[in-house]
Amino acid sequence: MKILIAVDGSPHTQKALDYLAAHRSMFVDGHELIVVHVCPGLPGHVVRHLNKDVVTDYYAEESAKVIEPVKAFLVRHDIASYRVDQRHGHAAEEILKTATSSGAELIVMGTHGHGIFGRALMGSVATKVISETDISVLLVQ
Repeated sequence: MKILIAVDGSPHTQKALDYLAAHRSMFVDGHELIVVHVCPGLPGHVVRHLNKDVVTDYYAEESAKVIEPVKAFLVRHDIASYRVDQRHGHAAEEILKTATSSGAELIVMGTHGHGIFGRALMGSVATKVISETDISVLLVQ
C-alpha cells in the first residue's frame, strides 16, 4: 500500500508522524510511505523580478526546514522505506496531485481539531483534500 503523509512542520504534523510510528505495523511496515511538503508559492509579481535560481533556492531552503526534521524522526524510528516529494503552490491542490500521481491509497494528515464547523474543525487544507478526493484520508488530531 502507498501511504502519503502531508507534512508542514507544525505540531499537528508531529502528531501524525507519532501516530504512524506508534502504529507502524498498520501504516509503515511493508508499505511505501510518501512524505510530501508543499511550500506556499511565491506571488507572481515577486517571482518575475527574481532570478530563477533564487526562487529555486528559496523553495529548497524552505522545504528543508520541514523535511530535515521529518527525515530525522523517520531515522530515529527505523523507518527507511519512504520517499520525499517537495512541491510549491497551494497545499491542498499539491497534496491531491501527489496522491493521484503516486497512486496513494491513503492520505494521512495532522489537523487542528478545534472548533465546531468545517474549516475550524479540520482546517481549510484538510477540508479541501477530503472534499476533492476518493482516496481514504486519515486525520490525526
